[in-house]
Amino acid sequence: MDRLPESQQLPDQDTDTKGSSLERMLRVLDLFTEESPIWAVDDMVCALGFTRSTVYRYVRELAEANLLFQVEAGRYALGARIITWDRQLRLSDPLVRAAQSLEPGFPRWSEQQVWLICRLFKDQVVCIHQHGDLFSEVSYSRGSPRPLFLGATSKAILANMNARQHSQLFLENPDEVRASNLGQTWEQFRRSLQQLRRQGYVASAGEVDPGVYGLAAPIFDGDGKVVGSISCVRPIQERHSAQEEGQGQQILALAQKLSQRMVALANRPKQLD
Repeated sequence: MDRLPESQQLPDQDTDTKGSSLERMLRVLDLFTEESPIWAVDDMVCALGFTRSTVYRYVRELAEANLLFQVEAGRYALGARIITWDRQLRLSDPLVRAAQSLEPGFPRWSEQQVWLICRLFKDQVVCIHQHGDLFSEVSYSRGSPRPLFLGATSKAILANMNARQHSQLFLENPDEVRASNLGQTWEQFRRSLQQLRRQGYVASAGEVDPGVYGLAAPIFDGDGKVVGSISCVRPIQERHSAQEEGQGQQILALAQKLSQRMVALANRPKQLD
């Protein structure tokens, strides 16, 4: 693995009093991505700007905790504990369990369709469950993080966040807002989100994955806070304006049912299994 350019390296965090040892250790785990699944210790030193002794210590501790494993001398990948945690999430997440229990009732609008259940984590939308088949893989497969500003799946969540969150997101993400088709000014952005919120469901075509059309609705917790969305992704040729409102109302009703089921499972997990 090549050494990262100096502009992409992080400053030496050993002297950063704002970062705890745990935070710095988590930055080691953050290096492991789909594009770079295996890292040598020397490359970690270059990428993070930590001292060699610090990286060796973090890697040793992470390996002892089964969060990393050594694939060959000095080279590491994510470890077994992460796999077991993922299995636990699949089995215990009330939103996943609610979706699985309702899958037999999901509308069949097309021979090629994928239902996606996504959660909001801070300012990212992450797919946590997928059901169905599509002619090509969509980028919202389980575990794929997505920004808030593109696609029906994300916009259904974004529209139902509160005004303070909208204001902060607008100020902190000017480039993403400009590319979102939600308006160039704060007033345009705010009105677009209000309109989507009143409509209840959101439709988009080709914003995230070319050639596909998404229809989505928000999922809420017991306090009425938006926590995710359910969406149906189909070939873009399946978009018919005459059917969209009716299907939008269907997915909105399904999202409401899913929200209720999720809350019930979260409150009484054993009784409702």
